[in-house]
Amino acid sequence: MNRRELIVLGGSAAVLASTGISFANDWPSKPVTVISAYPPGGTSDIITRLVADLLTERFGNQFVVENVAGAAGALAGGKLARSAPDGYTILVSGSAPIAANKVVQKNLAYDPQEDFAPITVVAESPALLSASANAPAKTLQELIAYAKENPGQVNIGNPGAGTKGHICAAMIGLQTGVELNHIPYKGSPPLLSDLLGGHIDFALDAPSNYLPHLKDGKIHGLAVTSANRLEEISEVPTVAEQGLDGYEATLWFGAVGPKGMPDEIANSIQQAIKAWTETPAAMEKLHSLGLVPVANTPDEMRGSIEQEIDSIRPLVDAGLVQPT
Repeated sequence: MNRRELIVLGGSAAVLASTGISFANDWPSKPVTVISAYPPGGTSDIITRLVADLLTERFGNQFVVENVAGAAGALAGGKLARSAPDGYTILVSGSAPIAANKVVQKNLAYDPQEDFAPITVVAESPALLSASANAPAKTLQELIAYAKENPGQVNIGNPGAGTKGHICAAMIGLQTGVELNHIPYKGSPPLLSDLLGGHIDFALDAPSNYLPHLKDGKIHGLAVTSANRLEEISEVPTVAEQGLDGYEATLWFGAVGPKGMPDEIANSIQQAIKAWTETPAAMEKLHSLGLVPVANTPDEMRGSIEQEIDSIRPLVDAGLVQPT
């Protein structure tokens, strides 16, 4: 080996060390931070903690959840984008900070497609359109009729701008031509609290927190946004079944790292999550939350992010989703 080859190899090793790639074989040799983009108690945070626990058990080192809530996940996304790409910081969240924020937030401090390394979509579910006990509609068709008779008077809450609840309501508005006001909350718990208290009539959100209250009759289920009914609440029809032909939308929860995180670490995390989702205990837990496991590959997740962003652009162009 000549001197020039030694210099090249030495320089390459330095680059690998600076990105953390040379430490991938030892990973994790210290605790890993798992950023949660929403406050404790909502579906996204529940998924984050499930992932942190399973990775702690799988890799024998602590995966510690850090809640960085605010700006519909943009604060969490920004923190991840600024993190070292060494595998010691990941984000587990609903899709807003991982995809939708690119088109629904102005002056976003990061680009989800350029600044993140996809790991996997952990699970997905429909969004649930629900109503308070005293809401003026108990079915989707009644809600649409009421919105037509009372323009500008229908408020639908969601857990934050750019969340799938926000997008699903805009899709209903686009397909029916009715005006539905977007009311963003700081996560699911305060939205559910207001729905139960009758302070807002309608909510579009992940179903998990709402299921016990549906069964108790404290709120009403109007529709699920998936192509098929949700097994846990099979009495609630889909949006498409109620006259909006072809309507289908699901929300997903995924894991990403900062750009430049070693592929072998991303693959190791994805494989650990996939193995977990295939266990009976995990499937039972996810189904109890109204979720279906996905655990796709990093490349497949990249496609999920692109598809999510592309599906929102027409809503922005139509003025039904206003970038903030």
